[in-house]
Formats: sequence, structure tokens, C-alpha cells
Amino acid sequence: MENLFLNKDLVTGNSLTVDGVLAYTALRIIIDESIPLYNQTNTVDCVSVNRLAYALVGDMDYEKVLIDSLVRGIVELSCGEWISIRKDLSTKASYEYVLDLSAMWLDTDKDKFIIVSPNEVYKIMTCNEVMKKKISMLKYFMALISTFDWALDSKVGHMSQQFIADQADNSVRTCQRYNDILEEMEMIFVYKSNDKVRINDKLKQIKNCYSRFADKSICEQYASNYENMYGVEHKIVQSKKNKSQADHNRRLGAIYNQICFNNTDYDKETIKEVYKYITNKNKALQDEIDAKYAQTYLTDSDKAYIEGLEAQKRDVSVFEQFDFLQSSNNFNSDDWGEQIDFSVEEILDMPTVCEVQMNPTKCEVQSDPTKKGSDANSVLQREGDNPKMDSETEKSNLTNRDNLEMIDIDSLFDEETDDRPVLSEEEAWELFA
Repeated sequence: MENLFLNKDLVTGNSLTVDGVLAYTALRIIIDESIPLYNQTNTVDCVSVNRLAYALVGDMDYEKVLIDSLVRGIVELSCGEWISIRKDLSTKASYEYVLDLSAMWLDTDKDKFIIVSPNEVYKIMTCNEVMKKKISMLKYFMALISTFDWALDSKVGHMSQQFIADQADNSVRTCQRYNDILEEMEMIFVYKSNDKVRINDKLKQIKNCYSRFADKSICEQYASNYENMYGVEHKIVQSKKNKSQADHNRRLGAIYNQICFNNTDYDKETIKEVYKYITNKNKALQDEIDAKYAQTYLTDSDKAYIEGLEAQKRDVSVFEQFDFLQSSNNFNSDDWGEQIDFSVEEILDMPTVCEVQMNPTKCEVQSDPTKKGSDANSVLQREGDNPKMDSETEKSNLTNRDNLEMIDIDSLFDEETDDRPVLSEEEAWELFA
């Protein structure tokens, strides 16, 4: 027998105790082996508790705890009218009954059911744990299997531990201990995510997902796909990006493209700023790529994600034509300019030169970033240092400093999008502590 079909409503929740689930499972095994309930003509059989115990553990050497649990389970099923005791043939030496099993017929076209294998039942019932724990763990395993998502071919589950505990009619702490045992036995696989999702402006831990151990690769792929799509380490989705910062980053990207087309009519400070922007971007992308390759398993989603990151890297050789960059000892260094020691998300939206000056100057951002010189064509036209700033300049500089508290993940991945997600400084500390 490859598959054992069990009524989901009976083996989950509080419909039956662990004793009832144990007896029901044993009866289903012998029914599937030799009692054709489907024709509703041969529904009565003489069943001994010893026979049921043997069906569970495959041996006649079993503990009295198992026998007692099965006897209680038969009585429970009888009280619930899932079986009918036609005659009790029990003696002091053994328990034996004539049972009408017609109510145990399972119509898989109408009834909710789960599928386990007799081998899974056997593995749990013969593991190196006390019998009472094994009986309880059997029901938990069935409850866990019952939460597999049908949309994922009933191979992966992603429900909360509290929900599974309710289905097993047990405490969360006990279920966690059972998870550890079942994982060690290689019966289940649990993917524990280190990522978070943003829900209503709060970061929440991504729930674990789980599967049978044989479906480990499917579970890992599902989890990785989910993290790549919703995890804050990959894509922060709920907030709006500060528009002025987004515009400035896109402007630097546009100037880089102009430089690639041999339009180099820009002042030195602008070119330095673009170079630093591109260098930091490449470093951040490479760090993220290296982090992915460090994983023990790469799913198809991971590989596609890496390809997307690689495509975003920019060629810095176009800057070799500028002597003032060539003369810098750090031109070919990954740490060009000031030392960089930020998380991936912070590096992806580095503050500009204009924003981090010790002595702020007035920066005018003009409409046309393609030419140098005139007021109409200068990208960043800097006026001389002036210790006396007017109110508008001071306000602008305060705004720029405020912008430094905003951290963006996507600003360098898509230079065409206006609305960008953002983390506050407090959220960033919470995320990367």
C-alpha cells in the first residue's frame, strides 16, 4: 500500500483525541489492505487490538501503552458513531471486537482528506521516543500535512505555528519540539527565513515554510521566490521614496549615459560625483551577488535575480579618459573616495557630494543635464563658499540633511521609476541591527 487516505476532519482539530486518531489510522490501514468498504457489502469484520498494533509497528513486541491507547480509541470511535461494536469478544488476555466499519468509507470525491504513507506512520511509531510522545506526534504530523497548500501541489505549507498547533490540538511549544524530532528523522524540512516583510509600515518576520523532506528542493525554491519578491532585503515595497533624491540619482545615471556617448562637457565635480555614484552602485551590486552565491542552494529565481543584478552593473572604464581621475591613487580601488562601510540598502542610495559637505554651498539643479556652462545647461552649478546663507539656502541644506535619513533599495535598479520605497533611519537600524 503506497498511500493511506485519511479523513481530514477526523485527524485534525479536536474531533478526536490522539487515541482516536491512532485507532482510526490503524483501522484505515487494515481496511485498505483487506476490507472493501466501497461496495458496502462487506463492512463487518472481526478486529483484534493486537492486529491493529501490528499494523502500526510491524511487530508483536509492543508496549502496553499502545494497547491501552488503541482500546480507548476504539471506544471513542464507537461513541462518535464512526464504527459500531457489534460484539465485544475481549478477554483478560486480549481485546477483540466484531466491528461494523461502514461509516468509515471515505469518498475522495466529496470528503476532505489527507494522504500519508504507511511507512511514515511506521517510522513515527518506531522512532526512539517514548510511546506516549509517538502517539501524540503522529497526530501532529497529520495536522502538519493537512496544512500543505493545494495551490503548491500539496507539497509545501506556510501556515503559522499557532494555526498548526490548533490543528494538532496541542501547544505551540510542543509542536516546535515535534518539528525538531521530525526534522532529525528527515521526515520534514523546515525553511527558516531570516528575512522580513513590511506590513502596515512595520517589519515582520517571514513565516517559516515546510514540506516533507523528500520535497526539500521544492520548499527551498518556494521560499527563495517569496523572499526575492517580498523580502525587505530584496525589495522594500510599502513606502514612497523622497522624490528629490530619486531625481538626483536618475540625473547622475543620465549623465553617465551621456559620458558613454562621448559627451564629456561637464565640470570636474560633476564627473567625480557620477564616478562615485557608479562605483558605489557596482560595489553594492557585487556584494549582493556574492551574498547570493554564498548560499548552499540556488533556485531558478535566485539565478534570475543574480542575472538582473549583473545587468545593472556599469562599465567604469569610460572614466579612464579623465586625467584628474587618473591622477588619483584610488582610481582603481573599490574604496574610491571616502571610505564606504554601509549595508547593501544604504549603498544603493548613497548621498551625493552636495549633501555631505562640511561647509554647505548653494547647489542649483538645472533642467538640462547635457551641457556645461550656461545657467540653462549646467547640471550642478556651484557658487563660491559663502558663510552667510540666505533663508532659502539654509532651508535647502536642512532638507538635504534630512534626506540622508532616508534609505532606498531600488534607486539604482530602475532609473526610470519615479516612486521609490524608503526606510526611515529608525527602521533601518531595526532591520540591520
